[in-house]
Amino acid sequence: MYGLGKYTGRALAALLLTASILGVAGCGTTAGIEATGKNDWDQDGARILVKNVVINNSGLAGDILVVDLKSAMSGDIMKAQVTLRSKDRDTVNIQYAFNWFDAQGMAVGSGTTVWKPFIIYGREAKMIQGVAPDPRAREFKLHIREAEE
Repeated sequence: MYGLGKYTGRALAALLLTASILGVAGCGTTAGIEATGKNDWDQDGARILVKNVVINNSGLAGDILVVDLKSAMSGDIMKAQVTLRSKDRDTVNIQYAFNWFDAQGMAVGSGTTVWKPFIIYGREAKMIQGVAPDPRAREFKLHIREAEE
């Protein structure tokens, strides 16, 4: 199944929990949350998505949980889907932006980064989707920050 990468249910949950704990223990900044997915291949040559979540804002980490990251190729264009869940009973206003990178880690479509508003209601789970601006994209990074007032 696409999107599960090297990690199955418990392993993915442990990875995300570890990233959350490290983010809360670290210093709080306004950088927010970064969720990264990178195309790779397993020993049998099957495509996998290597996932990483970095939390730089302990306040935001208390409000938002990155539940899952997935990617798929539509022709030669990479698409990404990230599922977020509100850990709070109140409405959470955030902004997000995707950045895209080629197989060597070089930015593609760097002039296309736009912060978009996003609202998650109490205890709600919602998906954010992005489409690479360039067929060279093989990795994405989703940045999440608190909404600017």
